[in-house]
Formats: sequence, C-alpha cells, structure tokens
Amino acid sequence: MPALNALSVVLPVLNERDNLAELIPELTDVLTPLVNSLEILVVDDSSTDGTDELMATLVRHNDRITYISRRGQEKSLPQSLSDGVQAAKHPHVAWMDADGSMSADSLGSLFAAFQELGDERTVVVGSRFVSGGGFKGVEIAGETRSWEVIKNLRDSNDSVSAVILSRLLNRYLWLMLDRCCRDLASGFIVAAKSDVLGIGLRGTYGDYCVRFIYLAHRAGYRIAEVPYVCLVRRHGESKTGTTLWGLIRRGIPYVSLPFKIRRQQVE
Repeated sequence: MPALNALSVVLPVLNERDNLAELIPELTDVLTPLVNSLEILVVDDSSTDGTDELMATLVRHNDRITYISRRGQEKSLPQSLSDGVQAAKHPHVAWMDADGSMSADSLGSLFAAFQELGDERTVVVGSRFVSGGGFKGVEIAGETRSWEVIKNLRDSNDSVSAVILSRLLNRYLWLMLDRCCRDLASGFIVAAKSDVLGIGLRGTYGDYCVRFIYLAHRAGYRIAEVPYVCLVRRHGESKTGTTLWGLIRRGIPYVSLPFKIRRQQVE
C-alpha cells in the first residue's frame, strides 16, 4: 500500500470563483502539515464568473494547483469528479464541495482518520448525521437550537426547505440501503484513487455519491463516517434549487433510487 503521505484534492466547480479564492489557501494551510505532497485539482464545469481567470493567476503562483476546464462538454458533476480523479497524480484522493459548506479543517479530520485506518479498502465519508456532525445553520454541533438554525439559513444563500428535504431523503436511503452509511449523499470523500476508479462514479448530480458509497459497501469496503458540520454557503447561489416544488421534484427520483442501485454492478 502506498504511504499515506500524499493527497490529491478534487474540487468540482461551477461559478465558485469567490469561494475558491478563500478555500484554496485554507486547504493549503490545513493539509500541508499532514502530507508531504499535496495537489489541488480544480475541475471547472464551464463557469461564467471568471473562475478561469482566477485559476490562471493561482496556477502561476502555486505549482500544487492544477486547473482542468470542461468548457464545451456537457455539464456533469460525476464526470467532473471522474476527470479530476483520473488526472490526480497521488494514490489517495479526496473531493468536496467548493462553496464553503465543507471546511478545510473538516477535510483535515477526514484525511487524518484515513491515515489512522491505513486500509486501502476503506472509504472515509464526511457525515452530517453521526454524533458530532451537523447540518447547514448549525454553529456548534448539538448546541445550536432549531430557531437559530432557521435564522442562520434565512440569513444565508441556502434554503431551509432544502435542509429538511435532505434530512428526510438521507434517512430514507439509509433505511433502504442496508444502513451502510448515514450520510449517503455526503459528497465529501477520502479514498484510494484505484478504489474510486474501480468502483466508478456514475449517475447524476444528486445520486452519484449514493451509488458510489453503496457499491463500495456491497463490494466489501469499510465505510468510515467522520462527523463534520456542513456550513452555509459563503458566496453565490445553491445549485440544488430554491423553490419548495423544485426541491420536491428533485427529491422524487430518490424514491426509486435504492432499487436501481441494487441492480448495479461494480465495474
């Protein structure tokens, strides 16, 4: 097994320029003490907010950053992740949202757990739904009151309805998919690159992570959940929708998703 001293972090993005400007330096500060070699890959799914200009500047000044443009290709979060993982130069990879909801400190905790487990047949998942974790609007896990959560969300660019729906969907998926992971839609992962490529990243924006984690579980991988508090978006607008009807429409396919995934095979 390759030594656990190098990490490639994949950031799939679409119009996250302002968030990237803050997140990339934070990742560098947090992860540099944990690894001998760090790589940050930004995979841009055809942003129109000047992300390419920001990245051109950052790449010139930091040889640990790689910028991959998917301009002209069909927008796809799973394909963006696949492109980043395939391009990664290190044997261990991580991916996370770049909107500020997943902090650099939290990724440090996930990778530290992965280092401690030291097993390539392990997938470490950042989890909002295990003890110590929390959802958007929570300031301190287990201590922020419900009305404070709602107020924090209303003061942000995130949706109260989206948080409630996400909780319900994750509970449903957990019950239907062997209770293998409480946060199946996490999107916050650390694993061996070879394992990710072997399991595959398939599906759509909302369901690829559910498929990946469940297929890993079914193939005998250890799923280790590490708590983190999912923060409110720093800048920009959410990609998950804002109206209640739009959120419900997005959630309906999850009802049949467990049955579809059970028929799927690992590549």
